[in-house]
Amino acid sequence: MARRDADAAAFAALLGTLTPNNQGWAQHAGVLMLAVAHSSFPANGNPNRHALYDTGAASAQMALQAAALGLQIHQMAGFDPQKARDAFAIPEGFEPVAAIALGHVGPAEALPDALAARETAPRQRRPIGEFAFFGSWQG
Repeated sequence: MARRDADAAAFAALLGTLTPNNQGWAQHAGVLMLAVAHSSFPANGNPNRHALYDTGAASAQMALQAAALGLQIHQMAGFDPQKARDAFAIPEGFEPVAAIALGHVGPAEALPDALAARETAPRQRRPIGEFAFFGSWQG
């Protein structure tokens, strides 16, 4: 975790792992973090086949708590896991899963034009039939 005002070097390093689009707005976040999954159990070294699921569940709970505190998190797949591994000396057995920005929502006008347009565009949900199936896989 890197707070913009408390650890500028770590914040810049994490920002540098993001795609250019994500850098365009995440540079204003109060905090940047990485969600990292531990692919084995520390106690016995056995594989943890639920590591990614558990990491996602923890991130979802963090999003709920942030909202309860009047904050918002934005989880990003648009980052370079190898750059993150190198920048933060993440050891083998740990997988960088997502970058996360935490902070107060700012005005869309503060974003570059392309990002501001995307942020203010009407939201469209995918039909449930595209990702949920009954009985058997229909994909």
